[in-house]
Amino acid sequence: MAFGNKIEQYLKEVRALEQFFLEAQSKEILPLSFFSSSIDILNRLKTGIYEIEAAQLQLMQKHLKNSENDRSEVNEIKESEEPIEWETRKEKPMPIPAPGILADTIGRKMNADFGKSLSLNDHFMFQRDLFQGDANEMNRAFSQLNAFQSLNEVLEFLDEKYDIPWNSDSGIVFKELLDKRFT
Repeated sequence: MAFGNKIEQYLKEVRALEQFFLEAQSKEILPLSFFSSSIDILNRLKTGIYEIEAAQLQLMQKHLKNSENDRSEVNEIKESEEPIEWETRKEKPMPIPAPGILADTIGRKMNADFGKSLSLNDHFMFQRDLFQGDANEMNRAFSQLNAFQSLNEVLEFLDEKYDIPWNSDSGIVFKELLDKRFT
């Protein structure tokens, strides 16, 4: 797996960072190289984690699409078959989930506090993609969203105050969650 090689590379970076800290532990004054080297390693790790996350999201989307295709093929087959007489069977039929994406099937519970309704992955994705990495600004926006009564008010507010790329993957997910919150 390609991720195995990347993860091994990042583990080496973590070990190098650990070595810098172990060497610095006994020193009263740290050399400038400690800070620059540590920050360089942390930045490479951060970038690597974002790359892995993006690749995983693409992989999950591919699996969801394949799952949807498989489900529609099963539905086509079932529509073409003759109906089963359930009275002749001893077991009850299993319900077939409605078509849609996995997240819709599982469902999300919307909390009165919009920010608390989001998954950890959503928080990271929105912070990175929609709020330029500023967690405080994102949390401030989410707390302000709780005061609105309609989706139109929220969208007007967000368009006025933030430059949300609504056509991006993150923007689409964000809008869907807002839509769910206000319906």
